Amino acid sequence: MNKPLEEMTNVELRRYLSENRNDENAFSQALELLMSRKQNTTKYPSPLSMSYDEVEAIFKDKIKQISD
Repeated sequence: MNKPLEEMTNVELRRYLSENRNDENAFSQALELLMSRKQNTTKYPSPLSMSYDEVEAIFKDKIKQISD
């Protein structure tokens, strides 16, 4: 008995992805739904185009957010 993808929790979707990794259509639909639920989608430029200090500042900021 499978629930519709929209009714699955994120944990259930990840399990579904694992179980259906060889079914391209099912995998794509589940992954798209899981990614659409993602919050805080801050996008950063490629680290290769950034200075060491810029990359270090991003990591320090993330560590601070986690520890607060």
